[in-house]
Amino acid sequence: MSRKIKISLFIPLFVLALVTSCVKNEVTSITMSKLTMDLNIAQTDSLIATIQVTGDINKFPVTWTSSNQSVVTVIKGKIQGVSNGKATITAKSGNLTAECQVNVTNEIYPVLNAGLLVYKGGKINPGISNMFVVGLASPSDTMYIFVNASYTSTTSLPIGEYKLLTSLNSISDLVPFTIIPGILDNGKQYNSWYIGVIESPITKGTLKVTDLTNSVYTIEVDLVDENGNNIYGSYAGKLKYYDETVSSAAPSMKNQLKNNALKFK
Repeated sequence: MSRKIKISLFIPLFVLALVTSCVKNEVTSITMSKLTMDLNIAQTDSLIATIQVTGDINKFPVTWTSSNQSVVTVIKGKIQGVSNGKATITAKSGNLTAECQVNVTNEIYPVLNAGLLVYKGGKINPGISNMFVVGLASPSDTMYIFVNASYTSTTSLPIGEYKLLTSLNSISDLVPFTIIPGILDNGKQYNSWYIGVIESPITKGTLKVTDLTNSVYTIEVDLVDENGNNIYGSYAGKLKYYDETVSSAAPSMKNQLKNNALKFK
């Protein structure tokens, strides 16, 4: 009886060892979190590759590649748009791969449904121009556009086309119907900025006030940020007015810039 018991215990242990030694290390599937994606230039996003394996998962790291790094870069699943075009992001583990097709464009169309107008006064260029900040926003986008108006304008923005200065070297550049370009200095945002799918200073373009009737503005923006994205939008409605020369209380709007002081290059 004791002999039979020993045999019956030995067989399961032997079979278990045999089965364990026959387990094959391999990737059985790999899937990507997204199959397609749209980005703007400088916009970032993340992809996740999920793998199923038999055996030791540590033997199967995931490697990431871009079919065109001049269009999209990828590092450990984090991707960034570089220029207009299309590229394929590939995740590989073992002998299997998964792909995501990425399209990069340079056009942004915010739907603007809220606005403010901040009067900052004429201390920068006395007797020549007064400065205003035009704030336009949607639930996910905000623009702050620093404009110079005539010195007699204190409560409203005159009708006309405001052109963004391509260079800002002295106070004499700040004449009426100009826009002050945005800059980033020591990590702080100054002057004209777009904040939405990306955060970027505005460096080119125009703001047109085509109508002002009963305090209702009609405004069109055609702007370019420092990454080369074209930002198009229109706004029709009132601009909530703040006189910063009387009260320094900052207007409340989504993504309010932390510091809007004027600086020169």
